Amino acid sequence: MEPGPTDHGGWSDSSARAVLQLMVESVAEMVGFEVAVLSVVLDERLVTVAYTGPEQYREYLEESDPISVLDSVLPAAVEWGPRLRFIPAGTHGELEGHWVLIEQESSGTPDAWHIEDALLALLTDDGGRPVGLLSVDRPVSGRRPDDRQRSLLERYAAQAERAVLTAFEREELIHQVEHAEAARRLIRSSSTRAQASLEAVLEHTHRPLVEGFGASGSWIQLLDGSGYARSHDGSPVHISDGVRRTSEELAPRLWADERPLLVSAADPEQPRHVRQELAELDLSSVLAVALGVGTECVGFLALTRRSQDPPWSQVEIDSALQIGHDLGAALMTARALERERNLVRELQQLDDYRSQLIATLSHELRTPLTVIAGNLELLGAVDLDETAVRHHQAMTRGTARMERVVEDLLLLAQVSNPQYPLVRRSVDLRAVTADVIALVDSAARAKGIDLRLQLGGGDLVVPGDESELDRLVGNLVSNAVKYTPAGGTVAVSLTSGGDDVVLQVSDDGLGISEEDQIGLFSAFFRTTNPDALREPGTGLGLAIVATIVERHAATVGVHSRLGEGTTFTVTLPTAQHRPE
Repeated sequence: MEPGPTDHGGWSDSSARAVLQLMVESVAEMVGFEVAVLSVVLDERLVTVAYTGPEQYREYLEESDPISVLDSVLPAAVEWGPRLRFIPAGTHGELEGHWVLIEQESSGTPDAWHIEDALLALLTDDGGRPVGLLSVDRPVSGRRPDDRQRSLLERYAAQAERAVLTAFEREELIHQVEHAEAARRLIRSSSTRAQASLEAVLEHTHRPLVEGFGASGSWIQLLDGSGYARSHDGSPVHISDGVRRTSEELAPRLWADERPLLVSAADPEQPRHVRQELAELDLSSVLAVALGVGTECVGFLALTRRSQDPPWSQVEIDSALQIGHDLGAALMTARALERERNLVRELQQLDDYRSQLIATLSHELRTPLTVIAGNLELLGAVDLDETAVRHHQAMTRGTARMERVVEDLLLLAQVSNPQYPLVRRSVDLRAVTADVIALVDSAARAKGIDLRLQLGGGDLVVPGDESELDRLVGNLVSNAVKYTPAGGTVAVSLTSGGDDVVLQVSDDGLGISEEDQIGLFSAFFRTTNPDALREPGTGLGLAIVATIVERHAATVGVHSRLGEGTTFTVTLPTAQHRPE
């Protein structure tokens, strides 16, 4: 008679199953039985993992039974050895679970094997807990086994017990590695989340840590004082200041030595306050590793277990050490990104303040300048002597220059203000450019400059603000005329390039050195070329151009060689392909 559980879940380690199957076949052949079955305890159920015997009986072994079915069997058994239990026919009543009656003709002798006889070997771990069951049936001799067969079967049962325990250990090892690797993958992924804050990384790594390591909780303490301690369900855990200070002092030493720290509440060599802290938290052990990258330690990771949890394996300890590197890299990346975001925020605030300051000062300067300009205009209508006329003309020129500076500052503050949104309308750049050329033409003629305009065919309409685009074109063309000597040439072209409209302003004037091109679009930038410095300017024209270009999702480039001329190229998206 055989118990009838069959494979009910199985193991991930197929090699272990193959070894157990070979052992079962050896037991049947060497001891002299036609049938041998090996079942193991999985989730408190007896599950068959190896069988040898007639195929017609295999189908009866397809149901698993709870381990409790042995409670009614073992009391009726006769002990034939440390593991062997013989249950003679007629000594038991109706048995719980699935039992298979394997027919066999009786030899007619007093020691003949009966169809209801059962011979089992109970396999246990070091603590006496059942881990499996080895059973045999249908002896080749037709008789119950003699002393020699019993002794041989006992030895095979001992080997089977060790093989089952080893298989369980291998299976547990495989699960530990899988869980630890899954935790490592999840933690590595957190370092690729550029948007994740340091707090988010600490929060998101808790669950993979406790699930991957079968821990009751996790605690990450950074050397900057921040920390994150949670139980398995995510509820906060209080860590005393003394333990925090101890961890911050210990972490750099652990990182330098590349070693873990294993603390047990039952270890009398541990400091009393540490054992007391563990007892208050209902913990039995703590596995701790340092976190860092390279030679820099950034913190401390502690994983906890309770008294009912298994001890830490070497695989888990090694995996935790590796996670110290992975999590350290993730935390350092998050910390660097957080610092960068804070710096960007501070720079943005500073830039907003600068824009507001410029706008305020420019607005406050405009009113007195208007008064000065008005009074100078009135003085111009009065008869003045020659000396007074010279002073009047100088003041008028200075006032006009200050008015230009104020207007440029107001425009730069306006287009740089994120609270001043761009209202897009269809703008015909053909008309805008023609108006600019008409306005600058008189100044070009006065210097003897050949000002040329070439307008290409096709659609030259772009989405944007007409006044800003007018200022963009005007600044580029007026600069080209300003820095081109008499007799030179300034060429302006406007062409359609499919999804873009391309504006080019070229001259054969002074040119710009490579060093000056680096800061060319910065506010208040002035060239180091003494010939160019003779021309008056505020240093704001190209900064305004660059800001308008950015607001219109366009691009601007410059190609120039000192003494040979300059070409500015602005590429703007067309109305049909404007970005959202």
